Amino acid sequence: MARTTEPVYSRRKSSGVYATVLRQTLTVLVLAGLATPALAQETRASASAKFKTEFAASDTNKDGVLTRAEVQARIGNMKVGPGRPDPVHAKRLADLWFTSADKNKDGKVTQGEAQALLAATFAKYDANKDGKIGGDERAAAKAEVQGPR
Repeated sequence: MARTTEPVYSRRKSSGVYATVLRQTLTVLVLAGLATPALAQETRASASAKFKTEFAASDTNKDGVLTRAEVQARIGNMKVGPGRPDPVHAKRLADLWFTSADKNKDGKVTQGEAQALLAATFAKYDANKDGKIGGDERAAAKAEVQGPR
């Protein structure tokens, strides 16, 4: 039987593990764009603007789209806690994010696809639906990523 190099998580799309890891990946990416002082509120517009900057920084060949490799490199260089994710974890996170963002499955993520994913994730964490993510909502999102302690 041939072994595949497909990530384990992509074969478990219906499992709770996949859903949890995907949610955590999206939360990490959104929270990276929401790095504001604890008392500040992030608006949909300010999060979108920050994410455009992040998209541009991730697009290393400046062709206007993100490849899996570019996303993986960017995630691999993100500071998470005291260090950076190990290469295996960075690849898994990149694959999960990329699969979610690449809606037309053409192997690249456009600015529009990335912004649509950001908008959906922002809406999820905007618990009171006021168009802002404040301190309590940010804390709840971080707690979800960190899980029970």
